[in-house]
Amino acid sequence: MQATLAPPVPGTVENANERPAWFWLMLWCLFVLGVQPWSSRVASPQGDTGSTNSMAKGLLLGAVFLIAVAATKPGFRTRVNLAGWFYMMYVLFACATAFLLAEPLGPLTRLARFLIGLVLVFLMWRPLVQVPERLVRAHLWAHLLLGATVVLSLAYSPSEAWRPLRTLGAGYRLQGVIIPMLPPRVGEVGAIMLGLALIGLVCRKLSTLPAVALIGLGGVLIAASRTRTAAAAVAAGLVIALIITRKTWAGRIACLVVPGLLGLAFLTIGSLHDWLLRGQGTQQITSLSGRTTSWHAVIDEKVSTQTAIIGHGLGNKRILLLTGEGNIGVMAIDNSWLSLYWETGLLAVAIVAVALILAWVSVLRAPTPYVRACGALLLGYVTVASLNESGLSDLSSMTLHLLVAAAICDADRLRQLSRRRQLSRRRELSRRGRSAAH
Repeated sequence: MQATLAPPVPGTVENANERPAWFWLMLWCLFVLGVQPWSSRVASPQGDTGSTNSMAKGLLLGAVFLIAVAATKPGFRTRVNLAGWFYMMYVLFACATAFLLAEPLGPLTRLARFLIGLVLVFLMWRPLVQVPERLVRAHLWAHLLLGATVVLSLAYSPSEAWRPLRTLGAGYRLQGVIIPMLPPRVGEVGAIMLGLALIGLVCRKLSTLPAVALIGLGGVLIAASRTRTAAAAVAAGLVIALIITRKTWAGRIACLVVPGLLGLAFLTIGSLHDWLLRGQGTQQITSLSGRTTSWHAVIDEKVSTQTAIIGHGLGNKRILLLTGEGNIGVMAIDNSWLSLYWETGLLAVAIVAVALILAWVSVLRAPTPYVRACGALLLGYVTVASLNESGLSDLSSMTLHLLVAAAICDADRLRQLSRRRQLSRRRELSRRGRSAAH
Protein backbone atom coordinates (compact mmCIF):
# COMPACT_ATOMS: atom_id res chain seq x y z
CA MET A 1 0.00 0.00 0.00
CA GLN A 2 1.74 3.17 -1.20
CA ALA A 3 0.97 6.75 -0.30
CA THR A 4 2.28 9.76 -2.20
CA LEU A 5 2.34 12.58 0.34
CA ALA A 6 3.07 15.27 -2.25
CA PRO A 7 3.13 15.38 -6.06
CA PRO A 8 6.56 15.33 -7.70
CA VAL A 9 7.84 18.79 -8.51
CA PRO A 10 8.10 19.24 -12.32
CA GLY A 11 11.59 19.74 -13.66
CA THR A 12 13.37 18.28 -10.62
CA VAL A 13 15.71 15.33 -10.59
CA GLU A 14 14.67 12.68 -8.09
CA ASN A 15 18.15 12.23 -6.62
CA ALA A 16 19.07 15.91 -6.56
CA ASN A 17 20.07 17.47 -3.23
CA GLU A 18 20.00 14.10 -1.48
CA ARG A 19 21.38 14.15 2.04
CA PRO A 20 24.49 11.98 2.56
CA ALA A 21 24.03 8.50 3.99
CA TRP A 22 25.74 9.39 7.28
CA PHE A 23 23.11 12.10 7.90
CA TRP A 24 20.22 9.62 7.89
CA LEU A 25 22.30 7.11 9.86
CA MET A 26 22.90 9.73 12.55
CA LEU A 27 19.21 10.69 12.52
CA TRP A 28 18.15 7.06 12.98
CA CYS A 29 20.59 6.66 15.89
CA LEU A 30 19.07 9.71 17.58
CA PHE A 31 15.59 8.33 16.92
CA VAL A 32 16.48 4.99 18.54
CA LEU A 33 18.00 6.91 21.45
CA GLY A 34 14.75 8.87 21.88
CA VAL A 35 12.79 5.63 22.13
CA GLN A 36 14.88 4.26 25.00
CA PRO A 37 13.31 3.96 28.46
CA TRP A 38 15.49 6.50 30.28
CA SER A 39 14.79 5.43 33.82
CA SER A 40 15.37 7.48 36.96
CA ARG A 41 15.43 4.17 38.87
CA VAL A 42 19.00 3.59 37.67
CA ALA A 43 20.41 5.62 40.54
CA SER A 44 18.13 4.01 43.14
CA PRO A 45 18.35 0.22 42.89
CA GLN A 46 15.97 -0.35 45.78
CA GLY A 47 12.93 1.30 44.32
CA ASP A 48 10.41 0.51 41.65
CA THR A 49 8.73 3.88 42.02
CA GLY A 50 10.94 5.86 39.64
CA SER A 51 9.50 7.49 36.57
CA THR A 52 10.69 7.73 33.00
CA ASN A 53 12.26 10.98 31.91
CA SER A 54 9.62 11.54 29.25
CA MET A 55 10.32 15.24 28.80
CA ALA A 56 13.92 14.70 27.64
CA LYS A 57 12.82 11.90 25.32
CA GLY A 58 10.00 14.02 23.96
CA LEU A 59 12.32 16.94 23.21
CA LEU A 60 14.82 14.66 21.47
CA LEU A 61 12.12 12.92 19.46
CA GLY A 62 10.60 16.26 18.48
CA ALA A 63 13.98 17.59 17.37
CA VAL A 64 14.62 14.49 15.25
CA PHE A 65 11.17 14.83 13.70
CA LEU A 66 11.69 18.49 12.78
CA ILE A 67 15.13 17.75 11.30
CA ALA A 68 13.68 14.87 9.26
CA VAL A 69 10.85 17.06 7.95
CA ALA A 70 13.29 19.85 7.05
CA ALA A 71 15.59 17.38 5.26
CA THR A 72 12.79 15.77 3.27
CA LYS A 73 12.37 17.15 -0.25
CA PRO A 74 9.06 18.33 -1.71
CA GLY A 75 7.49 15.58 -3.75
CA PHE A 76 8.83 12.80 -1.55
CA ARG A 77 7.15 9.41 -1.61
CA THR A 78 6.60 6.97 1.19
CA ARG A 79 5.11 3.56 1.74
CA VAL A 80 3.16 2.37 4.76
CA ASN A 81 3.14 -1.40 5.18
CA LEU A 82 0.15 -3.22 6.64
CA ALA A 83 1.69 -3.62 10.11
CA GLY A 84 2.30 0.14 10.17
CA TRP A 85 -1.32 0.80 9.18
CA PHE A 86 -2.61 -1.36 12.03
CA TYR A 87 -0.41 0.47 14.51
CA MET A 88 -1.86 3.72 13.20
CA MET A 89 -5.30 2.23 13.88
CA TYR A 90 -4.17 1.36 17.41
CA VAL A 91 -2.99 4.94 18.06
CA LEU A 92 -6.29 6.37 16.80
CA PHE A 93 -8.28 3.90 18.91
CA ALA A 94 -6.21 4.69 22.00
CA CYS A 95 -6.73 8.43 21.37
CA ALA A 96 -10.50 7.90 21.30
CA THR A 97 -10.46 5.95 24.57
CA ALA A 98 -8.17 8.52 26.23
CA PHE A 99 -10.94 11.13 26.08
CA LEU A 100 -13.03 8.90 28.35
CA LEU A 101 -10.47 9.34 31.15
CA ALA A 102 -10.72 12.01 33.84
CA GLU A 103 -7.23 13.29 32.94
CA PRO A 104 -6.55 12.54 29.25
CA LEU A 105 -3.54 14.87 28.85
CA GLY A 106 -0.91 12.32 29.92
CA PRO A 107 -2.12 9.49 27.65
CA LEU A 108 -2.62 11.89 24.72
CA THR A 109 0.95 13.15 25.13
CA ARG A 110 2.24 9.58 24.97
CA LEU A 111 0.10 8.90 21.91
CA ALA A 112 1.36 12.06 20.19
CA ARG A 113 4.90 10.80 20.77
CA PHE A 114 3.87 7.42 19.36
CA LEU A 115 2.37 9.07 16.27
CA ILE A 116 5.53 11.13 15.70
CA GLY A 117 7.56 7.92 15.83
CA LEU A 118 5.33 6.23 13.25
CA VAL A 119 5.50 9.24 10.92
CA LEU A 120 9.30 9.32 11.30
CA VAL A 121 9.51 5.77 10.00
CA PHE A 122 7.32 6.76 7.06
CA LEU A 123 9.46 9.85 6.35
CA MET A 124 12.60 7.72 6.20
CA TRP A 125 11.20 5.39 3.54
CA ARG A 126 13.33 6.72 0.68
CA PRO A 127 16.68 7.37 2.45
CA LEU A 128 16.68 4.27 4.69
CA VAL A 129 13.81 1.81 4.36
CA GLN A 130 13.68 1.51 0.58
CA VAL A 131 17.07 -0.24 0.66
CA PRO A 132 16.50 -2.73 3.51
CA GLU A 133 20.19 -3.40 4.14
CA ARG A 134 20.67 0.30 4.83
CA LEU A 135 18.07 0.32 7.61
CA VAL A 136 19.49 -2.89 9.13
CA ARG A 137 22.93 -1.26 9.18
CA ALA A 138 21.53 1.89 10.82
CA HIS A 139 19.71 -0.19 13.45
CA LEU A 140 22.89 -2.11 14.23
CA TRP A 141 24.94 1.09 14.53
CA ALA A 142 22.34 2.63 16.83
CA HIS A 143 22.58 -0.32 19.20
CA LEU A 144 26.37 -0.24 19.00
CA LEU A 145 26.33 3.37 20.18
CA LEU A 146 23.95 2.47 23.02
CA GLY A 147 26.21 -0.42 24.00
CA ALA A 148 29.23 1.90 23.94
CA THR A 149 27.53 4.25 26.43
CA VAL A 150 26.99 1.31 28.79
CA VAL A 151 30.68 0.38 28.58
CA LEU A 152 31.66 4.01 29.16
CA SER A 153 29.36 4.04 32.20
CA LEU A 154 31.71 1.53 33.83
CA ALA A 155 34.54 4.07 33.59
CA TYR A 156 32.33 7.07 34.39
CA SER A 157 30.64 5.70 37.52
CA PRO A 158 31.39 2.03 38.27
CA SER A 159 29.56 2.11 41.60
CA GLU A 160 26.29 3.08 39.88
CA ALA A 161 26.89 0.94 36.80
CA TRP A 162 26.70 -2.24 38.89
CA ARG A 163 23.18 -2.65 40.25
CA PRO A 164 22.88 -4.97 43.28
CA LEU A 165 20.35 -7.79 43.17
CA ARG A 166 18.54 -7.82 46.46
CA THR A 167 14.93 -8.90 46.33
CA LEU A 168 15.42 -10.64 42.97
CA GLY A 169 18.52 -12.70 43.76
CA ALA A 170 22.19 -12.34 44.62
CA GLY A 171 25.05 -10.54 42.90
CA TYR A 172 25.17 -7.50 40.60
CA ARG A 173 23.79 -6.55 37.19
CA LEU A 174 25.20 -4.06 34.68
CA GLN A 175 23.09 -1.00 33.90
CA GLY A 176 23.57 2.20 31.92
CA VAL A 177 24.41 5.45 33.71
CA ILE A 178 25.42 7.95 31.00
CA ILE A 179 22.13 7.08 29.30
CA PRO A 180 20.01 5.69 32.15
CA MET A 181 19.10 2.11 31.24
CA LEU A 182 18.06 -0.66 33.59
CA PRO A 183 19.71 -4.11 33.18
CA PRO A 184 16.89 -5.62 31.08
CA ARG A 185 17.34 -2.87 28.51
CA VAL A 186 21.13 -3.34 28.53
CA GLY A 187 20.55 -7.02 27.83
CA GLU A 188 18.19 -6.16 24.96
CA VAL A 189 20.78 -3.83 23.39
CA GLY A 190 23.38 -6.61 23.59
CA ALA A 191 20.97 -9.20 22.19
CA ILE A 192 20.03 -7.14 19.11
CA MET A 193 23.67 -6.27 18.49
CA LEU A 194 24.76 -9.90 18.80
CA GLY A 195 21.95 -11.22 16.61
CA LEU A 196 22.30 -8.73 13.75
CA ALA A 197 26.11 -9.02 13.76
CA LEU A 198 25.97 -12.83 13.69
CA ILE A 199 23.54 -12.81 10.76
CA GLY A 200 25.70 -10.23 8.99
CA LEU A 201 28.76 -12.44 9.45
CA VAL A 202 27.01 -15.59 8.20
CA CYS A 203 25.53 -13.75 5.20
CA ARG A 204 28.85 -11.99 4.48
CA LYS A 205 27.45 -8.52 4.99
CA LEU A 206 30.04 -7.78 7.69
CA SER A 207 33.74 -8.51 7.63
CA THR A 208 35.05 -10.95 10.22
CA LEU A 209 36.82 -8.59 12.63
CA PRO A 210 33.99 -6.04 13.12
CA ALA A 211 31.41 -8.81 13.31
CA VAL A 212 33.34 -10.73 15.98
CA ALA A 213 33.83 -7.52 17.98
CA LEU A 214 30.09 -6.74 17.84
CA ILE A 215 29.16 -10.31 18.75
CA GLY A 216 31.59 -10.25 21.67
CA LEU A 217 30.31 -6.91 22.99
CA GLY A 218 26.70 -8.06 22.66
CA GLY A 219 27.47 -11.28 24.53
CA VAL A 220 29.23 -9.37 27.32
CA LEU A 221 26.25 -7.02 27.74
CA ILE A 222 23.83 -9.94 27.97
CA ALA A 223 26.04 -11.79 30.45
CA ALA A 224 26.90 -8.76 32.61
CA SER A 225 23.28 -7.55 32.75
CA ARG A 226 22.20 -11.11 33.63
CA THR A 227 19.07 -10.72 31.52
CA ARG A 228 17.52 -14.11 30.92
CA THR A 229 14.66 -12.73 28.80
CA ALA A 230 17.07 -11.14 26.32
CA ALA A 231 19.16 -14.31 26.11
CA ALA A 232 16.13 -16.52 25.48
CA ALA A 233 14.55 -14.08 23.02
CA VAL A 234 17.66 -13.64 20.85
CA ALA A 235 18.26 -17.40 20.88
CA ALA A 236 14.70 -17.97 19.66
CA GLY A 237 15.07 -15.26 17.02
CA LEU A 238 18.30 -16.75 15.69
CA VAL A 239 16.83 -20.26 15.54
CA ILE A 240 13.78 -19.00 13.62
CA ALA A 241 16.04 -17.01 11.29
CA LEU A 242 18.12 -20.10 10.58
CA ILE A 243 15.10 -22.32 10.03
CA ILE A 244 13.33 -20.05 7.52
CA THR A 245 16.50 -19.42 5.51
CA ARG A 246 17.48 -23.10 5.17
CA LYS A 247 16.47 -24.65 1.86
CA THR A 248 16.26 -28.28 3.03
CA TRP A 249 14.38 -29.91 5.87
CA ALA A 250 17.59 -31.57 7.01
CA GLY A 251 19.18 -28.14 7.43
CA ARG A 252 16.15 -26.86 9.32
CA ILE A 253 16.15 -29.80 11.70
CA ALA A 254 19.89 -29.39 12.23
CA CYS A 255 19.23 -25.80 13.35
CA LEU A 256 17.40 -27.17 16.38
CA VAL A 257 20.47 -29.07 17.57
CA VAL A 258 22.41 -25.92 18.53
CA PRO A 259 19.79 -24.48 20.93
CA GLY A 260 19.29 -27.96 22.37
CA LEU A 261 22.99 -28.20 23.15
CA LEU A 262 22.98 -24.69 24.62
CA GLY A 263 20.07 -25.59 26.89
CA LEU A 264 21.88 -28.69 28.03
CA ALA A 265 25.00 -26.63 28.75
CA PHE A 266 23.04 -24.21 30.96
CA LEU A 267 21.70 -27.14 32.96
CA THR A 268 25.00 -28.99 33.39
CA ILE A 269 27.80 -26.39 33.47
CA GLY A 270 28.01 -24.86 36.93
CA SER A 271 28.88 -21.26 35.98
CA LEU A 272 26.15 -21.09 33.33
CA HIS A 273 23.68 -22.65 35.74
CA ASP A 274 24.53 -20.06 38.41
CA TRP A 275 24.11 -17.24 35.86
CA LEU A 276 20.71 -18.62 34.90
CA LEU A 277 19.47 -18.89 38.49
CA ARG A 278 20.93 -15.53 39.69
CA GLY A 279 20.87 -16.84 43.26
CA GLN A 280 17.09 -17.16 43.25
CA GLY A 281 15.12 -19.87 44.96
CA THR A 282 12.65 -22.28 43.42
CA GLN A 283 9.66 -20.05 44.18
CA GLN A 284 11.24 -17.01 42.53
CA ILE A 285 12.22 -19.02 39.47
CA THR A 286 8.79 -20.60 39.01
CA SER A 287 7.05 -17.23 39.49
CA LEU A 288 9.41 -15.57 36.97
CA SER A 289 10.76 -13.17 39.62
CA GLY A 290 7.21 -12.47 40.86
CA ARG A 291 5.75 -11.61 37.47
CA THR A 292 3.10 -14.32 37.58
CA THR A 293 1.60 -12.70 40.69
CA SER A 294 0.60 -9.58 38.75
CA TRP A 295 -0.43 -11.67 35.74
CA HIS A 296 -2.88 -13.72 37.80
CA ALA A 297 -4.21 -10.51 39.34
CA VAL A 298 -4.90 -9.02 35.89
CA ILE A 299 -6.59 -12.18 34.65
CA ASP A 300 -8.66 -12.65 37.81
CA GLU A 301 -9.76 -9.01 38.05
CA LYS A 302 -13.53 -8.71 37.54
CA VAL A 303 -14.23 -5.85 35.13
CA SER A 304 -17.23 -4.58 33.20
CA THR A 305 -17.73 -5.37 29.53
CA GLN A 306 -16.80 -1.80 28.56
CA THR A 307 -13.56 -1.94 30.58
CA ALA A 308 -12.69 -5.31 29.05
CA ILE A 309 -13.09 -3.86 25.56
CA ILE A 310 -11.40 -0.44 25.99
CA GLY A 311 -9.27 -1.00 29.10
CA HIS A 312 -8.47 1.14 32.15
CA GLY A 313 -6.66 3.86 30.22
CA LEU A 314 -3.24 4.26 28.66
CA GLY A 315 -0.51 4.61 31.28
CA ASN A 316 -1.95 2.15 33.80
CA LYS A 317 0.88 -0.39 33.61
CA ARG A 318 0.75 -1.30 37.28
CA ILE A 319 -1.81 -3.14 39.34
CA LEU A 320 -2.71 -2.83 43.01
CA LEU A 321 -2.25 -6.01 44.99
CA LEU A 322 -3.12 -6.97 48.54
CA THR A 323 0.03 -8.13 50.30
CA GLY A 324 0.00 -9.60 53.77
CA GLU A 325 -2.83 -8.58 56.06
CA GLY A 326 -4.58 -5.87 54.16
CA ASN A 327 -1.44 -4.12 52.96
CA ILE A 328 -1.56 -2.69 49.46
CA GLY A 329 1.34 -3.17 47.05
CA VAL A 330 1.90 -2.06 43.47
CA MET A 331 3.37 -4.37 40.84
CA ALA A 332 4.28 -3.80 37.23
CA ILE A 333 2.52 -5.86 34.54
CA ASP A 334 5.59 -7.25 32.81
CA ASN A 335 3.75 -8.76 29.86
CA SER A 336 3.00 -6.79 26.70
CA TRP A 337 -0.28 -8.54 25.96
CA LEU A 338 -1.68 -8.31 29.47
CA SER A 339 -0.48 -4.72 29.65
CA LEU A 340 -2.28 -3.98 26.38
CA TYR A 341 -5.44 -5.58 27.75
CA TRP A 342 -5.18 -3.69 31.06
CA GLU A 343 -4.49 -0.32 29.42
CA THR A 344 -6.55 -0.35 26.22
CA GLY A 345 -8.65 -3.49 26.30
CA LEU A 346 -9.25 -6.55 24.16
CA LEU A 347 -9.79 -4.54 20.99
CA ALA A 348 -6.27 -3.10 21.25
CA VAL A 349 -4.89 -6.59 21.86
CA ALA A 350 -6.55 -7.76 18.65
CA ILE A 351 -5.22 -4.79 16.62
CA VAL A 352 -1.62 -5.23 17.79
CA ALA A 353 -1.83 -9.02 17.39
CA VAL A 354 -2.91 -8.55 13.75
CA ALA A 355 -0.01 -6.12 13.25
CA LEU A 356 2.42 -8.73 14.60
CA ILE A 357 0.93 -11.47 12.39
CA LEU A 358 1.14 -9.24 9.31
CA ALA A 359 4.76 -8.44 10.17
CA TRP A 360 5.50 -12.18 10.29
CA VAL A 361 3.80 -12.60 6.90
CA SER A 362 6.07 -9.87 5.50
CA VAL A 363 9.11 -11.66 6.94
CA LEU A 364 8.16 -14.99 5.41
CA ARG A 365 7.58 -13.34 2.00
CA ALA A 366 10.90 -11.47 1.93
CA PRO A 367 12.93 -12.88 -1.00
CA THR A 368 16.46 -11.97 0.17
CA PRO A 369 17.79 -14.45 2.78
CA TYR A 370 19.75 -11.77 4.67
CA VAL A 371 16.76 -9.44 5.00
CA ARG A 372 14.45 -12.33 5.87
CA ALA A 373 16.86 -13.53 8.58
CA CYS A 374 17.18 -10.04 10.09
CA GLY A 375 13.41 -9.61 10.10
CA ALA A 376 12.94 -13.02 11.72
CA LEU A 377 15.52 -12.19 14.38
CA LEU A 378 13.81 -8.93 15.32
CA LEU A 379 10.29 -10.38 15.27
CA GLY A 380 11.39 -13.53 17.07
CA TYR A 381 12.90 -11.35 19.78
CA VAL A 382 9.71 -9.28 20.06
CA THR A 383 7.44 -12.34 20.13
CA VAL A 384 9.36 -14.01 22.96
CA ALA A 385 10.25 -10.89 24.97
CA SER A 386 6.66 -9.59 24.82
CA LEU A 387 5.65 -12.48 27.07
CA ASN A 388 7.95 -11.28 29.85
CA GLU A 389 8.28 -7.53 29.24
CA SER A 390 5.85 -4.70 28.50
CA GLY A 391 6.27 -2.34 25.57
CA LEU A 392 3.95 -3.07 22.64
CA SER A 393 1.36 -0.57 23.90
CA ASP A 394 3.77 2.36 23.54
CA LEU A 395 6.55 3.70 21.34
CA SER A 396 9.13 1.38 22.86
CA SER A 397 12.20 -0.45 21.62
CA MET A 398 10.11 -3.59 21.07
CA THR A 399 7.56 -1.72 18.98
CA LEU A 400 10.41 -0.23 16.94
CA HIS A 401 11.89 -3.71 16.31
CA LEU A 402 8.50 -4.85 15.01
CA LEU A 403 8.14 -1.83 12.72
CA VAL A 404 11.71 -2.22 11.40
CA ALA A 405 11.21 -5.93 10.66
CA ALA A 406 7.94 -5.30 8.82
CA ALA A 407 9.39 -2.34 6.88
CA ILE A 408 12.60 -4.01 5.66
CA CYS A 409 10.84 -7.20 4.55
CA ASP A 410 8.06 -5.29 2.80
CA ALA A 411 10.66 -3.13 1.02
CA ASP A 412 12.63 -6.22 0.04
CA ARG A 413 9.56 -7.75 -1.62
CA LEU A 414 8.83 -4.50 -3.46
CA ARG A 415 12.42 -4.35 -4.67
CA GLN A 416 12.13 -7.84 -6.14
CA LEU A 417 8.84 -6.92 -7.87
CA SER A 418 10.47 -3.82 -9.32
CA ARG A 419 13.40 -5.86 -10.63
CA ARG A 420 11.02 -8.36 -12.21
CA ARG A 421 9.13 -5.56 -13.96
CA GLN A 422 12.36 -4.05 -15.25
CA LEU A 423 13.55 -7.45 -16.49
CA SER A 424 10.19 -8.10 -18.16
CA ARG A 425 10.31 -4.65 -19.78
CA ARG A 426 13.81 -5.28 -21.12
CA ARG A 427 12.77 -8.63 -22.54
CA GLU A 428 9.77 -7.03 -24.19
CA LEU A 429 11.92 -4.29 -25.72
CA SER A 430 14.44 -6.88 -26.88
CA ARG A 431 11.66 -8.96 -28.45
CA ARG A 432 10.27 -5.90 -30.25
CA GLY A 433 13.76 -5.03 -31.49
CA ARG A 434 14.23 -8.50 -32.94
CA SER A 435 10.79 -8.36 -34.57
CA ALA A 436 11.57 -4.97 -36.14
CA ALA A 437 14.91 -6.29 -37.45
CA HIS A 438 13.14 -9.16 -39.20
